[in-house]
This record gives sequence, C-alpha cells and structure tokens, in this order.
Amino acid sequence: MYTSLFPLRIARFRCTIEPLELVQLPDYKGSALRGGFGHAFRRATCLSRDRECESCMLKSACAYYTVFESRVSRQTADRLRIGADAPHPFLLEPPMTGQHCFEPGQKISYGLTLFGSAIEKLPFFIYAFMILGENLGLGKGRGRFRLLAVEDEGGRNLYHDGHLSGGFVILSARDILESTSTDDRPLALRFETPLRMKTAWQRKEQELLTGIGHEDDFRLLLKSLYHRAFVLTQLYGDLPEPASYNSRNLPLVNGDVHLGSAETRWLDWTRYSQRHQQHMQLGGILGSVTFTGKTGQYLPLFRLGEYLHIGKGTTFGLGKYRMVEPVPEQTGE
Repeated sequence: MYTSLFPLRIARFRCTIEPLELVQLPDYKGSALRGGFGHAFRRATCLSRDRECESCMLKSACAYYTVFESRVSRQTADRLRIGADAPHPFLLEPPMTGQHCFEPGQKISYGLTLFGSAIEKLPFFIYAFMILGENLGLGKGRGRFRLLAVEDEGGRNLYHDGHLSGGFVILSARDILESTSTDDRPLALRFETPLRMKTAWQRKEQELLTGIGHEDDFRLLLKSLYHRAFVLTQLYGDLPEPASYNSRNLPLVNGDVHLGSAETRWLDWTRYSQRHQQHMQLGGILGSVTFTGKTGQYLPLFRLGEYLHIGKGTTFGLGKYRMVEPVPEQTGE
C-alpha cells in the first residue's frame, strides 16, 4: 500500500579504516564521526571556502551545498511540513563498540547510507573520508587514519589504494516494502542508537519522548517513519511530480495494535557544535519494545525504517533500530 508513494533509491556501504596513530573516540562515536566528516566534505568539494553558501554563485552545482546546506522554499516547506533546512540525503552509522582507544593496526568499521540523488555523489563522500583521515584526524587528539575498504550491501569492496570502482548494489524502497510479509505477528524493535523524537512530531513546542510505554507511542513511531520516508522521497527520489504531505494516506491505528512489552532507558550524551559554538544535549531512548495485534499492514514501513532511521539526528546515526524476534513470555510454573 506504500509502494507507489516511495520511489526512493537507497545505497548502503560499510567503511573500514585503520588508525595511523592513536584514535580516541567518545562513548557515542557518531558525534566525532559526523562532526569531522562535515568539515572534510567541505574541504573536498568547496571551491569558495571563504564565502557563505547562500551567497555563493556556485551553490547550485556544489556537492557540499546540496548535501549539507540545502534549504527549501517556503512553499516546499509548507507542502512537506518541514522547516527551511532540508533533511540531509545521507546518514552515518557509528561503530557499535564500547572501545574508546584504537591503536595503529586495529580496524574501525562504520556505515554510510545514501538516499536518491546523493548516490551519484559517492566519490565525494569517499574522498572526504580520505581527507578526514589523512589531514584532519578523528576524535580527541585528531588521530589520523587511512581508509582501507568500502563494501556495498553485497559485500563487494569498491575501494582499493585510492581508487573507487562502480557497479555497486542499489536498493529500492519499493522492493524493501514489497518483500516484507504483511502477516500479523508481534513487532519487536530494538533501538541500537538513541531515539530522539518529540511527543508530537509536528509541533516544535512539544517535549521529547522519554520512553515507550503506551499504544499511542506506536502511532507516534508510525507517523514519524511515514513522514521521513515521504520527505526523503520528495526531495531526493525519482518522482514524476511533487506531492503534498497528507497523513490520511497513512492507515489508521484504531486500537488494533497493543503494547506487549517495553524495556527502554534514556541515554544522555553531549557534543560541541562548532557551527553553533555551544554544547548540545542529544540524549535519546535505547532498549526494546514489542507491539502485538494486527501489525501486518505496518510491517513493511517499519522494515524500510531500518534503512532510514527515525527521529532527530539521523546523520549522526541516531534512531537506528532493528526488527528482531520477540522474546518469548516467561510463564510461572
């Protein structure tokens, strides 16, 4: 039922780097990875670094502007129900390890996902990672590293000794949706990176969701996923013509989905934003939740969400979850 709405291409890659000197990373490694990467991408692509993007005559042809700084018109913002800043057409998935210090010879892996028209810019992304490693460094002390490999979804290495080959796997949101069973079964989600989402996703004044413990939270997750998929498709997908966001295209949840179990906790973390010149609190929800009942028609959208992530801060890797097998309920003897 969603397939006609989301003609969006998706390409996922697994990047592996090797420290050339000590690399020190914080607890949440998405902060260091995303922060350094933005600077490296601008250095790799910007021809006029001393100018503001909005006043630059080259912005329409600039990879940095279209990926990091692109703004939408008031008309488009109203049509899509977003702010003036367009969501970025990529996300990074940080290393899922508690290790903080990485010595030369050790390996660090992280994920990169590109959406729609950004896929053609893969060489810029890879070149930016090379600059980040060779010139800028990563984490505390700016430890340098070298890029070892870039593997596509099928496990094929595209990168070797400074050269990038093509012919990588590109997925389709439609294929992901159509290949997901719609049989009713428990929907178990495991949030692997902090979920940062407002209690009413359309309203700026609402508070952050601090836990999942009610059937209404299912509606919140569903609406947020649908809106993110719709906006990414409208901005970066292969559309014959633009459309306006309409929540009525989303199937209603009329008490047919119930909260089965929830074990969630709040994780606080802080990053310093060079852009805003201040520390920013970016905490979110971790843990697992299971919904039961008539879940079948919603499962394809949640499967797609594994690729898109959900909530705020997705370029940092926030909002990553997996659909997992539900834990069987224990019964007393």
